[in-house]
This record gives sequence, C-alpha cells and structure tokens, in this order.
Amino acid sequence: MFCSMLSRFGVPTIGMRLEPIGFAHYKMIWQTGHSDQVICALVGAGWTNWAVESFMDEAAHAVGVDPVAFRLRLLNGVGRNSGSAPNAVGGAHRQAAVLARVAEEAGWHSPMTNDTGLGVATTFGQERDMPTWLACVARVRVDRTSGRVTVEKLTLVIDAGTLIQPDSATAQVEGAALWGLSMALHEGSEFLEGQPKDTNLDTYTLLRMGDVPEVEIEFLASTETPVGLGEAATTVVAPAIGNAIFAASGARLRHLPIRPEAVRQALTHRA
Repeated sequence: MFCSMLSRFGVPTIGMRLEPIGFAHYKMIWQTGHSDQVICALVGAGWTNWAVESFMDEAAHAVGVDPVAFRLRLLNGVGRNSGSAPNAVGGAHRQAAVLARVAEEAGWHSPMTNDTGLGVATTFGQERDMPTWLACVARVRVDRTSGRVTVEKLTLVIDAGTLIQPDSATAQVEGAALWGLSMALHEGSEFLEGQPKDTNLDTYTLLRMGDVPEVEIEFLASTETPVGLGEAATTVVAPAIGNAIFAASGARLRHLPIRPEAVRQALTHRA
C-alpha cells in the first residue's frame, strides 16, 4: 500500500516513517536510489508527510468519508501508537485531539464559495519517541483559468507539551508554517548540465510578504514534557494546501512545488 502510494506522489522511501495510524494491515517496501547530485534531506521528513497525508485524503474521498473523520477513526492509540514516557505520553490520542480542535477552529463544515476549499493534514513531527503533535487546515482559492492558488488562511493547532516560552513557541510555528507554504507553492529549482539553474534570490522564488495569508495558531494546554518545535509545522502545510486545492476544484496534485501549470493540467485531466 505505502510503496505504491509514495511512488504516485513522487517521493522516495528513504527516511520514511509511518504516522501513528491504526492500519490493521499494511506492507512497506524500502527502496534506495542513486543520484549524481548532492541531496539534502528536507526538515522534518516533509516529503514523506506530503505523500502520506495527501494519500490519506485521497483514501477518505475514495470511500466517501469526511477526511477529518477518516483520520480520527485511525488515530486510535492502540498498540505501539499508545505512546510512551516521558516524551510521547498519550500517543495517537494527542494527535487526534489537535486534529479535532483544528477542524473546529477552522470551521471545517462551513460552506465555501465557488473555487474555495478547506484541506487538512496532521502529523506528529519527526520522531515517534520525540513527537510534536499538530494539525493544519488550509483555506485556498483556485483560479481555474490561470491555475494560480491563493492561500487565504492557515489554521494550526499544536500539542508540544508544556510551553516554556509561549511567545517564542508561537513565533517558531509561524515561521515554520510560512516556510512550509513557501516550499509548497513558490520554491523549487532544477539542474542544467550539472549546475543549479538559480544561483540568487532574483530568480529563486521565495514566499513574499504580499502572499502571506492570515495565520491562526493555537497550542493545546498541557503539563506533559516539553518537546521540539523546530521543524514540525513546516511539514504539515503542503499537504493541507494540496488537499484544499482538491476540495476547491477537484484537481489532485502529486508533486511539489505546486505550479499554476500543474494545476491547469490537473483540471484538464479531471475534465
């Protein structure tokens, strides 16, 4: 299941780890690859989370179940997903809690205008024994003519245990979420004859201030052990955006970054 899912979303299985979801049966194939270019890992296993959470959304729609409800059914905290002391007490139940809360906070069942949609994604960050549970809902608008995607709002709910410095924690999540948005829609380059095409910021496109959406962040109150916030929020934004694009337009995107031409092609393929 997961091996075919990863290949569909253009993701190598190097560095893969599973979300704490309660699949009764699954098959994993570990695959390695070779490249003549230097390859650096994305923070927080972001490519894997893009594949897993995009596929979870697709699976939910395939069986006709609401994407939030579909995930909540699987975050049952059974077996190795029940958590462990000191960092992961509560396990998947804490991930379910942030997912339920973000859906409520973002108005998950609110009516949307034409070509506007909500998408959800959730993750426990990077390490099973050092998790940061979080969930994100993205609200996007899709221009069907140009393929341009406008992110109108990001809502994130996080359980990072006890917060030592709440202002710093909020700032860390804000920056990470906006970086995740930048990588989802704006960044990306290519190599030409072995050399990077973009060598400066005049051609390498980053998220600009004018494209920054409204960002709402909430931390669940907790007295559990503090955990990390350095990378987790970066990884949850792209799949939330991709799933929101599907909700808004019916176009399913499988590669990052999400370019307007890819959206147009997906819309054409859907038609």
